Amino acid sequence: MALSQQQIAAITSAMSPARMDTYLNARGFGVGATALDIYVWNALISGAFFSSLHILEVVIRNAIAHALELKYGTNWPWNSGFERTLSDWSKEELQSARRGISIGFTGKVIAELKFSFWCNLFTARQDQHLWNAYMRTVFPNLPLPLSVPAARKMLYNDMATLRVFRNRIAHHEPIIAYPLVEHRDRIQRLLKLRCKDTEAWMYQWQIVNATLSTRP
Repeated sequence: MALSQQQIAAITSAMSPARMDTYLNARGFGVGATALDIYVWNALISGAFFSSLHILEVVIRNAIAHALELKYGTNWPWNSGFERTLSDWSKEELQSARRGISIGFTGKVIAELKFSFWCNLFTARQDQHLWNAYMRTVFPNLPLPLSVPAARKMLYNDMATLRVFRNRIAHHEPIIAYPLVEHRDRIQRLLKLRCKDTEAWMYQWQIVNATLSTRP
């Protein structure tokens, strides 16, 4: 759809000139790419990534929940021993997530816990409590030479990086300057550590690759 200057001005005003400045001054796009072209592509690639991040978050939190269940039982969100291993922030998050939920409804607590809570379970304080015993059980495709502390640190770094990326998308911020190919590969790699079949399944339908190819 070809837009007149009047239409472009109206859209820019509706979106706000301050927001559009980022796209007006963007580099690395085709000669004919307008700020609105780049804005639209940013929205499309953000949506494409969000569906992949959705799968990743569910898979990784379920992997961690599996380890917690092996250690503390099916009612791990209410286990005082587990709670004592947490930082003050994580403890407050757990208490908030389980508030009003009866013991035994662990799945409901899992759904309430934030992405950052799961990321924080990959800190060094959990090695002796959780990961030394269960890291390779719940992430069976980790490279064999990798030690538990090294694997846990890798998982933490990758998840923390993707959490920042996910939050930027969720707040409708530009991601055009981010290393998008690296993030795509990071998501696939993390999924594969948990389950090769899930990684292959998602690769079949994910739309990140197709959307990356439409970069203006």
